[in-house]
Amino acid sequence: MNILNKNQEILLSIKRIGINGEGIGYYKRLAVFVPGAIPGEEVVVRITEVFEKYANAQMLRFKKEPSPQRITPPCPYYDKCGGCQMQHISYDEQLRIKKDLVMAAFERYYNKELNPKIFKDTIGMANPWRYRNKAKLPVRYDGKKLVTGLYAFDSNRLVFIDDCIVEKELVRETVSKICDYLTKSEIIAYEPRAKDGVLRHLVVRESQDSGEVQVTLILFKEDARTIKIAKELINLPNVASVYISINDDPDALENFGEKTTLLAGKPEITEKLGEYYFDLLPTAFFQLNVEQTQKLYEQVAKVAKLTGNEMVVDGYCGVGTIALWLSGQAKEVRGIDLNPEAIKNAKENAIKNKVTNASFYVGNVSGNLQQFEREGFVPDLLVVDPPRTGMDAKLLNYLQNNPVPRIIYVSCNPSTLAKNCSHLQSKYQILSVQPLDMFPQTAAVESVVLLQRR
Repeated sequence: MNILNKNQEILLSIKRIGINGEGIGYYKRLAVFVPGAIPGEEVVVRITEVFEKYANAQMLRFKKEPSPQRITPPCPYYDKCGGCQMQHISYDEQLRIKKDLVMAAFERYYNKELNPKIFKDTIGMANPWRYRNKAKLPVRYDGKKLVTGLYAFDSNRLVFIDDCIVEKELVRETVSKICDYLTKSEIIAYEPRAKDGVLRHLVVRESQDSGEVQVTLILFKEDARTIKIAKELINLPNVASVYISINDDPDALENFGEKTTLLAGKPEITEKLGEYYFDLLPTAFFQLNVEQTQKLYEQVAKVAKLTGNEMVVDGYCGVGTIALWLSGQAKEVRGIDLNPEAIKNAKENAIKNKVTNASFYVGNVSGNLQQFEREGFVPDLLVVDPPRTGMDAKLLNYLQNNPVPRIIYVSCNPSTLAKNCSHLQSKYQILSVQPLDMFPQTAAVESVVLLQRR
């Protein structure tokens, strides 16, 4: 029997923030998720959906004064677009909430009690705006011109956006100029309902170091006229390379198709992290916030406490950013990744930076660790920065039987982080958990966790 009904109005005290930035209150022990509500507020809400273990609701009004941490969101699209979830909360409070999100994940998924002192305060930004160096945006025709936007929260409804204030200014300027140019050239935008048209997405990446811009047009089908006009985008200010990628799957979640082709300019743009330079292809993973990425890697190096004699493995290494960052403080570093293109890029980045003690290997982490062990290479430190799904089961099982002395776990998902650490708790103890705000104004939080073999 449901204790709540759709459209029912109830009074809620908001206790905490959920992983998607919603306020959470409890009605007779049933969790009720309320977007836009802040812990400490008492709000009247209307129930919009009821499920077995939780309900969703829309906030109607405050019963008492709003939280002192509530501010007016500076973005005019904030209540329509799903890109940000926390612009209505003061930045200091956002940082406190993100620490709480990490602690709550460990309370829920880690099967031992932890000393609260191991959880550090969240590392934030002096200016938490205009930080994203890459935009991946759907393109539509609004009746007059080509426009880009972001999807409304938990929907496929596109909100057209003239300016996104968490994107770098140059990224936003370039997106606008491309849309103007392609509108004048009468390029046909993709129409998802009809599953027809040509231009689906626009991907723009900026190098903070060089000021160069890399542009990729994601097309639904190969169209000679569109490709000819796309080549002309190389003449726009700051554009250093133009690519196309064909993605003809109307249900595809990923933007890029199987093949990405250079049309004009140079293949890569170069970004700098600390002392190191990285050449980036459009499909290469690279953190979207360079300023915070440097702080993140500084934290990795800080807790690593390398002396120059250690053997280090960087699992899920991507283009080799962490491996190269640590290479100057280690005897030898080996990076591992399943993506052959990323490993090719990592090897090129090592050569570019004249790093001679780093090597890179294609494959899964556990399989390569076993091969290294057969060769006599046993790591003193394993650094992992896995996708949101966390470490794979093979690696977790390998570490149960072959525990390396120390692990530094870099995570973008507190839930899988806590689950993985719990899986390893019989062999490892957690020494520190450092949250870091990689994406201000959103509910996302990065963490650096140091684990030591028991």
